Amino acid sequence: MASETTLTTANDLSYSAMILANNILPAFYANNNAQFFVRQASLVGMPSKAHNFPTWPSLSAAAVAEATDLTNTAISTGVATVTAGEHGIMATITDLLSTSDIVDLGDYGRQLGMAMAELFQTDIFALSSGFSSSVGSTGVPLTELNVLEAVTTLENAKAPGPYVGALHPSQWEDFIGAVGGTLTPAGNQGTGVQAVTNLFGARPQGSRGEFYGIVWFTNTEVPTANAGADRGGMVVSPQYAIGNAEKWAIRVELERDASLRATEVVVTDARGEGELLDGAGVAIVTDA
Repeated sequence: MASETTLTTANDLSYSAMILANNILPAFYANNNAQFFVRQASLVGMPSKAHNFPTWPSLSAAAVAEATDLTNTAISTGVATVTAGEHGIMATITDLLSTSDIVDLGDYGRQLGMAMAELFQTDIFALSSGFSSSVGSTGVPLTELNVLEAVTTLENAKAPGPYVGALHPSQWEDFIGAVGGTLTPAGNQGTGVQAVTNLFGARPQGSRGEFYGIVWFTNTEVPTANAGADRGGMVVSPQYAIGNAEKWAIRVELERDASLRATEVVVTDARGEGELLDGAGVAIVTDA
């Protein structure tokens, strides 16, 4: 905290300082919406740091002639293993600062926790590059046809809906700008126009509503692709594409260092994420 906001004497404890303490603005972090894209598994209390997500093989039935004995179908299930690892951030708050500051240790903990949540967004959306199916072209803005191709790809893979999609805000801008250029919107006047245009504005957690059968979210942590020329969004079947195994959720702990006259604010989690079924996700790689 900058020195001009410290309160070192009783005379400094002014009404203006109290107003500032009540209205101090947090730093900006990415929308917290990656949890809508994952199949969650808990490792709490388990003697393991890895979780196996079992997967079924694809089975095929066939017509059978009367009085013909059926032959056995061998079924061998698969597994997608996700291993949890630790993540963390720590800040050391001196006694002089904490007794002179307009915020308390809890405020530092909240800000560090938001940084941890942003890292989770980064790690989840980075998995888009692992899907073997991709739509879009490098350096070319996102279009309606790209989105419809993503839906068709998932449906052809028999991935269950409903689907969710993540785009970088720049991709979303291109997409909204393209709406109507390829397809004629079902509603083109009155509330139909309002419903479309209202999707462009900022919403809590980056929610953009449903468009072409996909529930959309925007997130600034959608990664770059092709040496920064593009962004790599995705459309997924959320219970089948990505798994998250959590040993412990984000937690805030305080550790006292008396000789330093300071308190360490430590924020950690233990989690892992990975692709489950490749056919349940499609990358959307378009102009950044």
